[in-house]
Amino acid sequence: MFLNWQDLIEDINFKHQKCQIDQKNAMVYAYSLGQLLLETQTLFSPTEWQSWLQNNCHFSENCAETYLQIAKSWPTFRTQLDAYRKADLSVMEDAMEDKFQMQFVTSQSKDNLPEELETEVNKNIPLLDNDENFTTSNSESEESENSTKIHFYIPGKVVPKARPRVTANGTYLPPRYRTWRNQAEVEIYRQVSELNLEVNLPIQKAAISISFCGKHRTNSDLDNLAGACLDALTLNGAGVLQDDRLSCIPKLTIEYIPDTKKTGVWIEIEILS
Repeated sequence: MFLNWQDLIEDINFKHQKCQIDQKNAMVYAYSLGQLLLETQTLFSPTEWQSWLQNNCHFSENCAETYLQIAKSWPTFRTQLDAYRKADLSVMEDAMEDKFQMQFVTSQSKDNLPEELETEVNKNIPLLDNDENFTTSNSESEESENSTKIHFYIPGKVVPKARPRVTANGTYLPPRYRTWRNQAEVEIYRQVSELNLEVNLPIQKAAISISFCGKHRTNSDLDNLAGACLDALTLNGAGVLQDDRLSCIPKLTIEYIPDTKKTGVWIEIEILS
């Protein structure tokens, strides 16, 4: 397995930028960035780490140390570098032949990738609107004495799950979907930090209910919309769920409620024994 260094570096600098401009969620972005730096740091010697920071990150070593300290002070939900690991392309291509849902795209040179990424990310992406205070809560005890329910709300339109792009330089998530995933994961991190959970994360088994409210793209495939939400919750996302296999999610309920003033998605997680 190899690391997708380009995506990793772009996400690190993206999260640093959000720390500067999004004061309301700055601490959550700082935590997520700090976790990435903590794990990346273990791959280098002290001298190599200092050089890597200087050559790739748009912030000082002192600033990086601040992010590291923030990450160390919060609980760890997942191994963040897993999202950036990729297999050798020759092995991956053999596996892809058995998965008809994956498609290949024309290979592009590494020099052209940053320009493409910047162009696509700057498209009109529905940003998460945090002006309204949405609360998260455990279910009331009268619903079931033996069940615990956790609720998350992600404001804004959901960007459907997109297939990875396989090129000669590696495998990449399309920038528009990757940007939404970053924002959704930060929102989930923020809400998890507000909950006084008495369960260990990631959750091993749960029944999931997803409610899309408001103005979503009605021509989007339902499985891709739900898949985007589940990916944001699993170990490759915010680390709330172990994974999205049937053994982990034996029950999944999805509904669309168009006649609401606010656009977003409600996610209910009922923890199963």
